[in-house]
Amino acid sequence: MKKPWAVYFNLFFRTLVAIIYIALGYFVAFESDFDLGYLGDETPVKFLLGILFIVYGLFRLWRAYVYYKNSNENEYGTYSDEE
Repeated sequence: MKKPWAVYFNLFFRTLVAIIYIALGYFVAFESDFDLGYLGDETPVKFLLGILFIVYGLFRLWRAYVYYKNSNENEYGTYSDEE
């Protein structure tokens, strides 16, 4: 049986947002010209901020994958009363 369209819409949205975070992180870390200072003597803060965005985007991609794997069409839209 096919998965409901809401699962695919949610998966598309989660993947799109993750890709946007990765692209934003790449831009901030490698392409931007603004200066936020340095951590220590060598490491620019904008590089660390960009890497943080990239890691968060990869985390969101992983969460989208887990969401897709855990979406069961037989249990979609139901809640269990287990405590």
